[in-house]
Amino acid sequence: MSDPGFFARQNLVLGEEVGDVIRNTRILVVGVGAGGNELLKNLVLMGFGNFTLVDFDPIENTNLSRTTLFTKKDIGKSKAMVAAERLTEMCLHDSPNIIGVDAKIQDIGSQVFKNHDLVVCCVDTKNARVYINDWCVRLKKPFYEMGFEKFVVQISFFPNQSLSDPCLRDFIGDATFDGRRQSCSKLKMHDTQLRHIPTIQVAAALAGVFVATEIILFLKGESKLHNKMLQYSAQYHRILEIDIEKSEKCSAHSSHDLPIFNSKLNGSNTFKELFEELKMEHNLECYISWTEEFIYEIDCEKCNRGILIKKFKSEVYDNERWCLDCRSAYTEDHPVTSKWSINKSLFLTNDKHTFFLNLSMSEFGVVKNDIIELSVLNNEIQKILVMI
Repeated sequence: MSDPGFFARQNLVLGEEVGDVIRNTRILVVGVGAGGNELLKNLVLMGFGNFTLVDFDPIENTNLSRTTLFTKKDIGKSKAMVAAERLTEMCLHDSPNIIGVDAKIQDIGSQVFKNHDLVVCCVDTKNARVYINDWCVRLKKPFYEMGFEKFVVQISFFPNQSLSDPCLRDFIGDATFDGRRQSCSKLKMHDTQLRHIPTIQVAAALAGVFVATEIILFLKGESKLHNKMLQYSAQYHRILEIDIEKSEKCSAHSSHDLPIFNSKLNGSNTFKELFEELKMEHNLECYISWTEEFIYEIDCEKCNRGILIKKFKSEVYDNERWCLDCRSAYTEDHPVTSKWSINKSLFLTNDKHTFFLNLSMSEFGVVKNDIIELSVLNNEIQKILVMI
């Protein structure tokens, strides 16, 4: 460090070697609200300085009573961008690299997980949490979670270093979560009543302290929270520690620590081109299976006009089954009567897949700096990861 005096007292607790580890550790933080504010404030004061902060929400007036990095003048601005700016100003690291990303974690490319040493989730939507969890399992990244409501704080830690390690899915369930209520068509419904979780600043502060402490203990080799959930009730000063057991049904573990290949292609190319590249360069016959149906087109429920959807089922709203001209006729819980053009897997040798094979990978949601999981037909390796 440029000024060792910053950490003279801290080094008496941790030692200078741990200080060097802190200086070089790269941390991905998803969610920069109340809990993320407190966590990051603690970490930068201890010498951490390499962060990527991901959050797509703007700062609202209700955030200000629970956050330390935002002020009144920041209302309406990006949480991630403002937090990155403030943390850079207050950071004690001699060459901080703090990047704010104003986007959903699912939209920025999964290589972001590969480029960091550990990951912290500070969001409460299950679809984001399992997305983060699954990539941490695949890439063997230590994964921390936090949550709080009223005076109750809950944190957990999954090191993901062994195939025998459990993961978040073993705690919240093995399913596809979209965070929205569904219609009888199994498509999303627009939420008309968004519930604010009752929280208070001291709970956010406690969550930030607990997770920051566990990160330090992990880097020091003294963490006791491996594969556990810790719950603290401040109102009664009660602590509950729960061991999380691995389930044989968990889908995430089938993708743990897979071989990684680099592709010369990008999202503008097709899956057909990707399969051909892997066959030519690595003699691998690959295919892809989606966890849910990809809907390319729907016939309007009223006029039967084709409506291009090009989204996975969990991202499609129920009223999208009507074209814009007919949407005034939309009614909730209307049964599906029209034709859907859907796909759930792609094989190079299956003529039925020709149309979908010739769509660009970006039309399936592949973005810049993404990683794609593929299954393999002709090799003892059952699955691989490909960086696009």
